[in-house]
Amino acid sequence: MPELQHRHRYFKAKQVKLIFYIAHLVIIFSLAFFLAKRWGATRHKLFWSSLIFHLCGGAAVGLLYLHYYLANDTWQFFNDAVQLSSIAKKDFTNYIKLLADFSDDQIFPGVVTGSFRSLIFVKLLSLFCLISGNSYWIATAYFSFIAFVSSWFLYHKIVRHLPGSALAATVAFLFFPSVVFWSSGIEKETLTLASLYFLAGVFLEWMAEQKIKKWFWLPAVAACFILWALKYYWAGVFFISAFSAGGLVYLTNRFARLARFSVPIFFILFVMTGVGASLLHPNFYLYRFLDVVVSNHDVFVRISDDNNLIHFYQLEPTVVSMLINSPWALVSGIFRPMIGEGNGWPGWLASIENSVILLLFFSQLISIYRNRDFKVSALFLAAISYCVVLCVFLALSTPNFGTLSRYRVGFLPFFVFMLVYKNKAVMQGAKKIGIPIS
Repeated sequence: MPELQHRHRYFKAKQVKLIFYIAHLVIIFSLAFFLAKRWGATRHKLFWSSLIFHLCGGAAVGLLYLHYYLANDTWQFFNDAVQLSSIAKKDFTNYIKLLADFSDDQIFPGVVTGSFRSLIFVKLLSLFCLISGNSYWIATAYFSFIAFVSSWFLYHKIVRHLPGSALAATVAFLFFPSVVFWSSGIEKETLTLASLYFLAGVFLEWMAEQKIKKWFWLPAVAACFILWALKYYWAGVFFISAFSAGGLVYLTNRFARLARFSVPIFFILFVMTGVGASLLHPNFYLYRFLDVVVSNHDVFVRISDDNNLIHFYQLEPTVVSMLINSPWALVSGIFRPMIGEGNGWPGWLASIENSVILLLFFSQLISIYRNRDFKVSALFLAAISYCVVLCVFLALSTPNFGTLSRYRVGFLPFFVFMLVYKNKAVMQGAKKIGIPIS
C-alpha cells in the first residue's frame, strides 16, 4: 500500500511538472504570436520554423554539456542562478538590492561564479529561474525565445532596407547551425548576441532613415548595458565600426567629392575612434591590450589539447608580433578547423560547416570580381571591419578551436551574410531548388 501511494505521488508530481512545462510553452508561443502580428508574420513559415529551431538549439546546448563536455559552464551558471534566486524567496527587497549592486567584491552564499562579467550574467539568469520555478529547460526556452526575437528583428530590418537580402539574412541570422546553437542556450553569448542583433538593427534603421524610433531608446540602452557588461570587446569593436560608418556617411553627404575616398576615410575614422575607445576599459588601454591578448592565449595553450589549437609564430605582446600572426589568426578564426582537424563529432560538424564557409567565400569573390557594379558602402565597411578585427583578436586570445567556435558567433553571422548576399552562385542554386531569393 505505501508503495502504491508513493507511485501515485510520483506520477502526480510528473503530471504537475508536465503541465507547468506546457504552460510556459503556451506563454512563449503566445508572445511569439503577438510579435508575429506586429511584424506581419503570423503565416510566415520562416518565423515559426526559426522559432522552433532556436528552441531546439537551446535544449541541445543543455544536453551537450550534460552528457558530453566535461567543462559545464551552462549548468554551473544555472546552479549559481538558482542559489541567487533563492534569496528572493526569503527577502525579495534584499534580492533586488543585490541585482542593482555592481561592485566588484560581491560574495553570495553558495554561488561559485567569481568573475564580475559572469556574476552579472548569473544575476540576469536568476530572474528566469524565478519565472521558471528553477527549471533549467524552461529557462533555456526563454533564452532561446529571446535569441529568436532578436534574430528576427534584425532579419526584418535587413530585408526592409537592403533589397534582395532575404536569402542571405535567412541563412545568416535565422538558420546558420553553429550560430543558432551557441546563441540559444544558457550562455553569455545568447544575451550578448541578442543585444548585438538589436543594436545592429537600430543602427541599420538609422543608416537608412537617419532617425531612430522613440520606443527603440529604452531597449537600446538595456542592450548596450548587457553587451558591455558581458562582452565589452564585442561592444568596443561594434561601436567603433558603427561610429566610423556613421561618420563616413555624414562626411560624404556633406562633401560629395569625398565619396571617392570612402575606404581611406573610413580607415582613418576607424583608427581615431579606436584610439578614443581604448580609454573606456582597462583592458583596452594601449599599453595593456597586447599583454591581455597574449596572457589569455597562454592560458588556453596550457589547458588545451595540442591538436585542438591554433599555433602561432612566437606570439609576444608587441605590435610586430601581432601583425605577423594576424593573417593566420584571421584565416584560422573563420575557416578552421577544416576537415581532418576537428576532435570528436562536434569538431567534425564544425569542420564541415567551415568547409561550406570556405566555398561561400570563394564563390563570393568570383561573384564580386564579375560584378562591375559592386560598390563599397559604409555598411559593408562597417561589417567587414567588425568581423576582421574581432576575428583576429578572438583567435589570438582564444586559440582553442572548441572555445573559439562558441566565441566567434559574435561576428560569424555578419560574415556569413556578406558571403551569401548577392552571391550569384548561391542565388542560381537557390533558384534551381525553388528557394525564394528576395
